[in-house]
Amino acid sequence: MSSQKKYPVVLSAEDRRALERATTTGVRSASMIRRARVLLALDTSAGGVAPRAVIAGWVRVSCDSVRLISKRYAETGGDVWATVGRKERALPPVPSSVT
Repeated sequence: MSSQKKYPVVLSAEDRRALERATTTGVRSASMIRRARVLLALDTSAGGVAPRAVIAGWVRVSCDSVRLISKRYAETGGDVWATVGRKERALPPVPSSVT
């Protein structure tokens, strides 16, 4: 089953404009721009969606990255900026030695 059927991405016109603006103007991190381009390519409201492998080739990421971005979009309830931005870590990677 493809990610387009399991985790559909439907962007509003406002979200689509904001993502297009984020990818073309301003200073953003490369990972944020990559994830925004994947979301724009997965958008079903703009018409037909290409297969995952084709989208991965366009954006130059792996097919698994495309799947994970669409999954994260579904998990965040369609929040574009939570999908494109960095995840907040709950705990530091190494526990503090001083308490």
